[in-house]
Amino acid sequence: MIAGIDIGGTSTKLGLVEGDRIVGRTRMATVGHADPDTFADALAAAVRELVDQVGGVLDSVGVGAPNGNQHSGSIVQAPNLPWRADVPLASMLGQRLGVPCVLGNDANAAALGEWRYGAGRGIDDLLVVTLGTGLGSGLIVDGRLLLGPCGNAGELGHTIVVIDGRACTCGRKGCLEAYVSIRGMRETFRELGGEPRVLHREGVLPITEAAQAGVDEALQTFRSTARWLSVGLSNAVAFTTPRRIVLFGGIARNGNLLLGPLKERFQQDLLSIYQGQVDLVLSELPEDDAGILGAAALVSL
Repeated sequence: MIAGIDIGGTSTKLGLVEGDRIVGRTRMATVGHADPDTFADALAAAVRELVDQVGGVLDSVGVGAPNGNQHSGSIVQAPNLPWRADVPLASMLGQRLGVPCVLGNDANAAALGEWRYGAGRGIDDLLVVTLGTGLGSGLIVDGRLLLGPCGNAGELGHTIVVIDGRACTCGRKGCLEAYVSIRGMRETFRELGGEPRVLHREGVLPITEAAQAGVDEALQTFRSTARWLSVGLSNAVAFTTPRRIVLFGGIARNGNLLLGPLKERFQQDLLSIYQGQVDLVLSELPEDDAGILGAAALVSL
């Protein structure tokens, strides 16, 4: 039995995986821990409790984390996590749980999950993009997960789409993530003069509800987000040539508000030789499952 752990900016999802099934799951807060050691303590305790609930023997642990370096097993200065120092979480969990632990980039783990279990099955050249607190991406090239020398190749979210644009959490300006993420959409809505009361609630759901009610600033927020995302995706196609792009995360799952204008713009932005050659689809996995299954699959790489 493998524990698959998906660390997000606000919450961490845990699942126990046997074969291609998640046989038990739970979640805990990522924030609110005094330091990485107390986070590792809480995470190890949550894994033990879940194993006790399900029964069986824990064989290994796979972790997907922002800025996870699969070669070192460390989280490296992740901008969306509450600590900025390098955190050797793989060895920390391995010591606490007494089993082998592999840690990789969270978007790579999601890509692996979609490739093996979801909308990417049978596709040897695949781009998976996660849209949430940040914008993550993972690439399957010629049937292999692309890691790069630092274990986090394919950072589409930190390609610059607006010169001297918005400040990004990574420290640069104009990154795609600063425009296509929950934070980015809220900033776009604010810049368009959207009603402040909509932003009193967290997340992107209030903007989605406003768009569904026909509020022009909210509809324009989705159109602008689709425009920026199309630029990023079409650039990615130019230098990686995936046959399919899978969108994953809460921003993508809002009916046709994003996907409609995105598909229209995407075909226009592609180089002519790629038009009609790249599928653009939504994830087939429940929101929590790609990260958990993919994290568990990191163990077998």
